[in-house]
Amino acid sequence: MIREILSGMLWQGRLALRSGGMRVFAAHGYVDEGYRPSRVPFFSVVGPLGIHSEPERENGRTATSTVRVPGHLIGRPRGPGDSVPAGGALKLRLDGRASVTLSGLPGGSFASAATGPALAAALNTKLAAALFGGLFQEPSGAPLTDPLLLQALAAVTARWDAEGGRLAISSDPGIPSLDFHSSVEVLPVTGSIAGALGLEPPERAQEGRVYLSKLRAPRAMAIDVQVDLWAGSQVDLAAIMDTVALAIPTRGQMVLRQSLLGADVPEGATKLRLLSQGEPTTLLSLAHLEASDQGLERARGGRVDLTPGASWLPASGGLRLSGNGTATVRVHPTPVVPDSFHSDNPAPDGFALSLGFQVAPGATDGQTVPVAVLLSQAQPVLRLVVRYVLVGTRLFGEVVATATLAREGGTQVAETRWRLLASRLEAGVLLHARLEAGEGVVWLSVDGVPQPLLDSEATPAPPVAAPGIPVAASDMLLTLGADTGTPLDFTVDHLHLVAEPVGPLDPALRRSLLAAPAVRPGDVILLGDCEDGYRIGKRRFQALALAVNGDEVTLSRPVEGSWVRGRTLVFQEECFFFQTQLRRKDDLLNHLYRCSVDYRVSALMEELNANTGARLVEKPVVDLVARGASRAASGHPGTFVTEVDTAKRGAI
Repeated sequence: MIREILSGMLWQGRLALRSGGMRVFAAHGYVDEGYRPSRVPFFSVVGPLGIHSEPERENGRTATSTVRVPGHLIGRPRGPGDSVPAGGALKLRLDGRASVTLSGLPGGSFASAATGPALAAALNTKLAAALFGGLFQEPSGAPLTDPLLLQALAAVTARWDAEGGRLAISSDPGIPSLDFHSSVEVLPVTGSIAGALGLEPPERAQEGRVYLSKLRAPRAMAIDVQVDLWAGSQVDLAAIMDTVALAIPTRGQMVLRQSLLGADVPEGATKLRLLSQGEPTTLLSLAHLEASDQGLERARGGRVDLTPGASWLPASGGLRLSGNGTATVRVHPTPVVPDSFHSDNPAPDGFALSLGFQVAPGATDGQTVPVAVLLSQAQPVLRLVVRYVLVGTRLFGEVVATATLAREGGTQVAETRWRLLASRLEAGVLLHARLEAGEGVVWLSVDGVPQPLLDSEATPAPPVAAPGIPVAASDMLLTLGADTGTPLDFTVDHLHLVAEPVGPLDPALRRSLLAAPAVRPGDVILLGDCEDGYRIGKRRFQALALAVNGDEVTLSRPVEGSWVRGRTLVFQEECFFFQTQLRRKDDLLNHLYRCSVDYRVSALMEELNANTGARLVEKPVVDLVARGASRAASGHPGTFVTEVDTAKRGAI
């Protein structure tokens, strides 16, 4: 829990302090009074400085829940001398009601390590095909049509135990609204290979069971944390403290183990997708794409239009652009209904564009790769291209960022060039371009590091300034690639256009999300409305994680309400914090201005794993007493017994 509290405070600092023309770095700090950060502005978290129990706070009661184990069949171990004939059949009866015959199964000798897994894979394929083709039958021989039972049968699975050399077939764990046994049975059929598989007789056969899970009572603890804010001037520190007062006030709530939705979640859904890497969408986001969006942008749910040559890569690989392919997003569209809050120019002070992209190898001197362009009435507001230039024996990709600004009835162009090694672009970079309208300069940074303006090799010419107002307007078009074609394919895994000249995010923030593989069955999953990436609104939804498959998490109950990917924060824990002390520790000798803020975070420290107790009923024993007969003094009139040993769905 303490580790999550420190990470949550860093998450909040990295997001909240991204304002103005400066980038605030965030990392873990040191208690040593002689510590000085290597760069400013800097936000550091130090802790724990103290741990206190809270006896006045109710710790909570020990909770219990039920855990369902499906009915299953485990075969006898198969050795190198055992084999299965090819083309055999297997007939199963599931849940005491649904029967199916699986034919044309592969064979082979168990002396080969591939035979067992191949048989399990073939059984799963045949089961899925039988369910899709409507081949399951009722005991009477009629086709099975019960929709709830058909839904339950989708969870039937066969697995191969490589260590024990055994095949296991498991039924579904059960649906509460149904009342039948969770079980797996082998029935006789012509050409059956049940004996060869070790399933007739099996090593073990058991119907579904219900177990009692005991959750320990959490312990209320308070953890002291110190936040150090460093700046190079009194003005910079004052600007940071303004943001801290709003984002990390004297008291508030903080979420832990944050994650982001990879897709919108409709009402009634039982599964949700989580991003493995990403950043939150804010109120100032004009356009936001992540690799998993597959055709929709996150800021307002707009459409991404692709032309031939542009395609979304599978498994969240990003957006691939080749040839004449382009991807276009509409930015700041005019409202259908007139809105007095809609400004024609969404970013008069400037804006920021960040994207992660990777260029395919094979570049040669003189080639130009069009990366992105923001157009307003056919006029380029911001353009990013990569021009390859050979300097001596080394090939550089020169990132050229240009912006058009209006001033005194005309327009002028600001331009910044940064030479990066071609190998670095092939490996992939996080490029951030920030247009400061007052200065009229496009400032570049790569992977969170600003452009070295004093390095003549990286910056052969200083940035060209053009103060004014960006020519941004309503109904702009943001295009990746160009219809004139690109000589080299490139991939974009994320893009974020912000209507404010903010600095780049700390690259560590994109990697700090709780990805789906880190979620364990039984973990709490909470969804909350979120507008700024770290503060949660009043609407919440809570469920437990039942299973994880890739980037998808199955929930214990249907989702209430609909949740939009760009306005939702997923988290697992929430705690309360309050400020205990604020003090200045300036280092005037080194021109460092420092402010230290102490917080006390109040949280419930819980056991990560629950204890699984005994079965609710191992063997039901019922003593019947005739109605009207005399009853002993210890008897309890009106008591009745319900059998739950076999995990009937109606009793779970």
